[in-house]
Parts: sequence; structure tokens; C-alpha cells
Amino acid sequence: MVCLLFSSFPSNRLSLTLRVRSRLLPPEMDLQTSQHDDDILRFVLRGHLLDCYETMYWPFLVEAINTTSWDVTYQVFVRKGLRVCVERIWKNEGGFYHHHHGTWLMLRSCTRSALTLVAARLCRHLDDLLPPDWEAAVRKVVALLSFWQEESEDARDRRYILETLMAKF
Repeated sequence: MVCLLFSSFPSNRLSLTLRVRSRLLPPEMDLQTSQHDDDILRFVLRGHLLDCYETMYWPFLVEAINTTSWDVTYQVFVRKGLRVCVERIWKNEGGFYHHHHGTWLMLRSCTRSALTLVAARLCRHLDDLLPPDWEAAVRKVVALLSFWQEESEDARDRRYILETLMAKF
């Protein structure tokens, strides 16, 4: 079980390492500034940092979503993983309606985050772990997919899937 590998680390050790290393960046790449002041370099670096967090917490999300007997000691990691899903959507929102080199990947990564949040919501045992703004974030992705659906057939399909699932709540 992949979760056992991660649980052998002291709590939050990997997360702490990422935070410490991100603070060691030169001033022109400083991520301790407001996201609203980001230039393209900082925007991309924040995205890569989110990728690291997502990779770190993904095994816990998979375990929690795919079983009802998951180990509650992993609850902190599941909660953080769900928070990363919401953060990915909010942090990418500035690029939602602009055609750029990262549009294709942004559509897919935000859609993956939205689908993960919906899957967690469908698992009643994870309700208390969902961030309070999860639903608004998913709706942002539905709007994103609606915007791009004429250029990307899979955007239309994923929008339909998300709308159908969200109608259950």
C-alpha cells in the first residue's frame, strides 16, 4: 500500500521541505508574495509547487475515495490533498480564458481536480474533509470547460460529466 510508504515519514516532513526550499529561491522567484503580483515565472513556479503537493497527497486521496475502510490516521493528508485540488483551480483561474502554451494541460489538471472533489463528495465518509469552497471551485471548472468546448471535444464531455454529477447535490 502506497500510503504506508508516506506514513513512514514524520508528519508533514515532505510538505515542510517544499515550504523551506521555496523560501530559498532568489528574490525574483520569491513565492512569499501575493499571487496577484505574479509574473509568468512565479505563476509557473506556483503551478509546479502545486504539482509536487498533488503528487505527495494523491495516494491518500485514491485510498480514501476507493475504500470505506481507509485508515483515519491519514485524514490530515486526505484533507490537504482535497485542499490542493481546490487551490489548483483557484490559482489557475487567471489563465482560464486565455489561449496560452499551458491551456491544454490546465484544462486537464483542473478537470482532474474537479472530478476528484466530486468523487470525494460522493463518498459520504469524506464530507467533513472537503474544503468549504469545493463546490464553487468545481463550478468554475464547469464554466472553464464550457468556454473551451468548441475547441476541445473532451472539454464538452468532461463538462457534461461534471454537470451530471453536480446535479446530485
